[in-house]
Amino acid sequence: MRYLIYLLFLLNINITLADSLQPIADVHVHYKWSQTEVTTPQQAVDAMQRNSVVLAVIFGTPPELVLDVKPTDSLKIIYFFQPYIHPYLKPHWFLNKRAPEAVRKALASGIYKGVGEIHISDGIGPRMDNVNFNRILQIAAEFDAPVNLHTNSSSPRYMQRICSKHNKTRFIWAHAGGLQADGVGELLSQCDNVWVEFSARDHLKSVGGIPVADNEGNLAKGWLALMQRYPDKFMIGSDPIWPITEIDSWHTDDTGWQTVDEVYAFHRRWLNTLPRELGDKLRYQNAAKLFKQ
Repeated sequence: MRYLIYLLFLLNINITLADSLQPIADVHVHYKWSQTEVTTPQQAVDAMQRNSVVLAVIFGTPPELVLDVKPTDSLKIIYFFQPYIHPYLKPHWFLNKRAPEAVRKALASGIYKGVGEIHISDGIGPRMDNVNFNRILQIAAEFDAPVNLHTNSSSPRYMQRICSKHNKTRFIWAHAGGLQADGVGELLSQCDNVWVEFSARDHLKSVGGIPVADNEGNLAKGWLALMQRYPDKFMIGSDPIWPITEIDSWHTDDTGWQTVDEVYAFHRRWLNTLPRELGDKLRYQNAAKLFKQ
């Protein structure tokens, strides 16, 4: 009996290790100017590879900085063009008349496959009728390039106005909009051109104080039912930004890459509670399908 118990214990360890090594897609990765002094591009790649990330979507400020983060044989990288052309003008990016054509040029190059992350809330976003903002969304639709949009509003109606108006544009809704499951469900019922990602819904950053799950991996109310209703619409992201209260500070380095292992572990805990087929979709398959990999 003692040996049987020991064998079962070893089998359980092996199952756990196998789960932890399943490949994942991270659709919300940053590499930007405020990180370069504490994290090299190779260190960023190493961090993703030791966490079995095989597909990563990367944004950067300035936007060309992401090109320093190189793919490997086991890590596919998809570059997004963030229209924050000048870091010190980030709060007013949408007033830069050069931004739309910069986006067009970037997408036309074939190097960049999407646009974002674009912030349109928290005091750093445009009005709904802003010409530059709307033009960028139109250009993205022309190239069939997904747009990562950060809204963090208190209601899905704000995002609904955007995705309805630009119904030919594919949106990735950053941080699940900062909303709980019922609000996200309302949005998905209105816009079939929106996908949802769970970056910053971890225990460290938890947008709005509402992480998707607790530290043991138990999903918050409503999420499992919603994921089962829309199994092809959800993805995960790490959002390696830290500290969350001093984003793009000029006097401190961004050490988001130094906390990313803990973020990946958090997401793996709740992903491992899902039914296997659903977990595989969120972990990798949905992102691979969205980006035609």
